[in-house]
Amino acid sequence: MNVGDFPLATLDRPDIDRCFPVDWHALDQNLAWLSLDSFTEPVRAQRAGSGQARVLVFTAAPLSLELEVMAGHVAGQIVPPGPGEILVEALDGSTFGIEADDLGFFDFTGMPRGQVRLRCETPTGRLVTDWICL
Repeated sequence: MNVGDFPLATLDRPDIDRCFPVDWHALDQNLAWLSLDSFTEPVRAQRAGSGQARVLVFTAAPLSLELEVMAGHVAGQIVPPGPGEILVEALDGSTFGIEADDLGFFDFTGMPRGQVRLRCETPTGRLVTDWICL
């Protein structure tokens, strides 16, 4: 059975948006891709002990957002270095923000567990991460 075996009406379904919602506004805001997750690195699995930090890097030209996630604490840096604002959004709709210093460094405690998304805005550009489970 091939795709060509199905009538076009089957492939063109108006209710598909309800099944797979897309935040079109977010797609227009430099959606960043997860370019590194230390939890998926094979070497880490061999030498990582409990309590080690998880490293995440999100990239959307011209910015990257580097995070080090530890129990109850998150530290990070905007690359290229510079001031900026980071907004953390949780699935329940709650948000909180933090400012990065002139070198792009930021840290905060109380990061919600579960699915979160980060928005970063700097004079150089902006990025929005996909939802990630912390």
